[in-house]
Amino acid sequence: MSRALAWMLHFAVAVGVLASFPTVASAADALTSAAVKPAATSPAKKQEEFEKSVNGAYKTLFYDNNFDFIDSPLYDQRFPGDAFKRRRPCDCVVYDIGGQFRLRSQHEDNMRGLGLTGLDDDMLLQRIRLFGNAQVGENLRGYVEFLDAVSYGEDLPSRIIEEDRAEILNLFADVKMFDTEDGEIFARLGRQELLYGSERLVSPLDWANTRRTFEGYKLFWKGDDWNVDAFYTKPVLVDADAYNQPGKNQEFSGVWGTYKGEKNRTIDLYYLTFWNSLNTSDFKYQTVGGRYTGNEGVLSWDFEGGVQYGNNTDNSDHSAGFWVAGLGHKRDDLPWKPTLWLYYDWASGSNNLGAGNGFNHLFPLAHKYLGFMDLFGRSNIETPNVQLTLQPAEKWKLLIWYYYFFLQTRDDTPYNVNMTPFNPANRPASRDLGHEVDFLLYYTICPRMEMLFGYSHFFAGEYYSETAGAPHQADADFFYVQWQWNF
Repeated sequence: MSRALAWMLHFAVAVGVLASFPTVASAADALTSAAVKPAATSPAKKQEEFEKSVNGAYKTLFYDNNFDFIDSPLYDQRFPGDAFKRRRPCDCVVYDIGGQFRLRSQHEDNMRGLGLTGLDDDMLLQRIRLFGNAQVGENLRGYVEFLDAVSYGEDLPSRIIEEDRAEILNLFADVKMFDTEDGEIFARLGRQELLYGSERLVSPLDWANTRRTFEGYKLFWKGDDWNVDAFYTKPVLVDADAYNQPGKNQEFSGVWGTYKGEKNRTIDLYYLTFWNSLNTSDFKYQTVGGRYTGNEGVLSWDFEGGVQYGNNTDNSDHSAGFWVAGLGHKRDDLPWKPTLWLYYDWASGSNNLGAGNGFNHLFPLAHKYLGFMDLFGRSNIETPNVQLTLQPAEKWKLLIWYYYFFLQTRDDTPYNVNMTPFNPANRPASRDLGHEVDFLLYYTICPRMEMLFGYSHFFAGEYYSETAGAPHQADADFFYVQWQWNF
């Protein structure tokens, strides 16, 4: 498929789906009209809560979706797909069926592959997710989710995060073990995505076309003040040509607790273990850390850090760490409702060039915090960065994010987002990696559909021009357009 045809397909599918479902465009209007009903029949507070439940029904993890708003007396119209939500074939069973369709067209200049490579490419990424959720009584639940991800139009081979045909993303059963006055304990068995805290360490990697999942067991407590998960899993390895299987030579387990007992405050505490003997690696790392985030008036904060220890591949002792400090200031009383965040990210490297025994970021959404171009992983890295979000209109949101990247130590090399060393044969001549500026524009078509326009530019630093073996030293560009529909 030519690049021009890929762009035409992207546009035609988007327009065709929009034309096929005129009720989608009218859905937001119907909700708006419902919001202004007389207070005698629908109090303002109930309307506000209802609209929030409609707009927030779909979560990053689809098994956390909540469609209870359909049972509300305020619900007087339907989005496409709502007819298959909250269905009751009998008194003790409630099921939901739905999914997501996503298209992303992207252009990569000097960044195809891992890091600055000097390679360019264009592609159209298509992803379909379909899920089914069934609640049987109060004590049993089953969930299944299917994924099909494909890439069109690229000149170079697809990356592992871009293609995964006809796969099971989630397939598990939940059983309620205990129910007390303070909370409930559940057991989960099967294939399941994991997402914890900020996603700096554990994420389903939604940016990728394929997403990330695991297979194993979990016990989780849902209480008034605390949620606590204890899990043992094996990462599921993507194989675009065969059914994905959990890695026999990898184990990921841990305990994650979240305190939510104080309004506008959240505390995460965690202990994570990652054992890996895949290919030439053979290491076992334990990570102990925490996060404190919250807001008070116009001020917000986000502090996270952890230490990592264990054994490296060469059987040496592993000792590493990371920390993040962020302060935010939000002004809803000003035009465009600006929110400004100042961050500093730090992650240790090692004193052994390219040995990979700096901090290991486990299974993160690196894309969210270390630049949308995904040039660096959270190892041997420091970056002061500034984020500004603006809301020019009700359905529009603009994000601008600036980073300055430099190495934590010249004794180690930069690391890619998959934790492989970049140019490991040569000691860095400079710590200066460069600067990145990201621009992201969101447009909410309706509560089920959105568009995303992104552009990023990387200004290459002295590391690339002065270090031997660097494959390219020019700047890089990244442009993409994404359309997403939840149904």
